[in-house]
Amino acid sequence: MILKDKFYQLNNLQQEAGQLVADIVLNAADSIFEGHFPGNPVTPGVAQLEIVKELLSLHYKRPIQLKSISNCKYLAIMNPVETPEIMVKLSVTEQEDELKVNVVFTGGETIFTKVSGVYY
Repeated sequence: MILKDKFYQLNNLQQEAGQLVADIVLNAADSIFEGHFPGNPVTPGVAQLEIVKELLSLHYKRPIQLKSISNCKYLAIMNPVETPEIMVKLSVTEQEDELKVNVVFTGGETIFTKVSGVYY
């Protein structure tokens, strides 16, 4: 795990109604935010994709890799100071050796990110 317990804390990861739901807390003091961006921290998209990979790896208890992304929309700025508590919902369909995943990052009423991708 590259980011878990440093960049974010995982408070809960459980299966609910056919999807994985994770409650995470972003660490606004992490050094990544010093450069992205000074005085106005923004959670990098690549960090969000890494969080998805790490959550899938934890759930499936094996290393998971991203194969492809068919759609990725960053809809709002994810500022760890303003909204440190994030819910990540992952709808997963298992097909042969691949996982088709639809992910939504939310904080309160705000939808930050939507991603559709394939992992293996």
